[in-house]
Amino acid sequence: MVIKKERIFYYDVLRAIAIIAVICCHVGRYANPSNVGLIKVPFVTLHYFGLVGVPIFFMISGALLLNREYTLSDFFKRRFSRIIYPFIFWVSLIMIFGLFYFDWSYAHAWKVFTGNPSILWYIWALIGVYLFIPVINSFLREYGLKGLEYFLIIWFFTIILKSMDSYPLLPYLDLNYFTSFIGYVILGYYLDNKKFNLKDSTICIIGVVVFLISLITIVVGIMKLGYHMLPFYENVLHVTLGVGLFLLIKYLGNFNFFNNVKNRVVGKIIISISMCSYGMYYAHYLINQFFNLLHIHSNKLFFVILFLLIILSWILTILISKIPILKKFSGV
Repeated sequence: MVIKKERIFYYDVLRAIAIIAVICCHVGRYANPSNVGLIKVPFVTLHYFGLVGVPIFFMISGALLLNREYTLSDFFKRRFSRIIYPFIFWVSLIMIFGLFYFDWSYAHAWKVFTGNPSILWYIWALIGVYLFIPVINSFLREYGLKGLEYFLIIWFFTIILKSMDSYPLLPYLDLNYFTSFIGYVILGYYLDNKKFNLKDSTICIIGVVVFLISLITIVVGIMKLGYHMLPFYENVLHVTLGVGLFLLIKYLGNFNFFNNVKNRVVGKIIISISMCSYGMYYAHYLINQFFNLLHIHSNKLFFVILFLLIILSWILTILISKIPILKKFSGV
């Protein structure tokens, strides 16, 4: 008899928040950029709240995929294939519509495919991370959390240097082995398994404070100082934004905070969005391209467009997953 593994609900909550955050970030173009003053604050805040999506996605991958027993062949067959099949299907769909409906040139289609300019950059980053996960998995099983702490200390040091535009610190001190998105993967596993000598309520408060301070600092920096944090996702504020939200949701789960939610309609919706999140990442980009044809740039329609992007990308992913021959390509 096969025992069905119980879903960890706070993973679903995090994943659902992450995909909605990503869509919030990408729908920002529909707000009128000429608006100034207080009316601009909610749009800017919502847009930069979206920056938490990518770190959370990587962190969940680490929590789910690290410290597991699998051979390389098993990893590529059962885990790596789950991101490759949807990638092939959705990118093919995007390219077909782009070339034959959106009037893309072949040069522009190639740029979209390579992630510049398009959201597909994340998929290429995800593929790179997945290729490295078996190496990190073996390292973790050999050295445990202490080994991860060693990696994370150096990774965070490089993040600080990049945030200060001071990397590399010395010409030949090459720390690229410790940089990029693999740090988020390791951080996700570490936060998920590290036992802190603090009350759960205290960690929740820390999570809220860290998240809010990070978001407020980003928004104020953008609006008042014109400060654009580069390189993208490799700076301290993006890291702390993800850490704050991850800790908050995880330890709310330890409080049984979600027990009254997960078996109700709201909980089923969260689980469904979570399961569809990978497909929704592609679907919302495709739907967004159709919206672009309407040339909408209005604050009055911002939240309508946001709602429609979330709902339509969710429904499209579900519908494709219901077609037997396409289920494994849907991203569900």
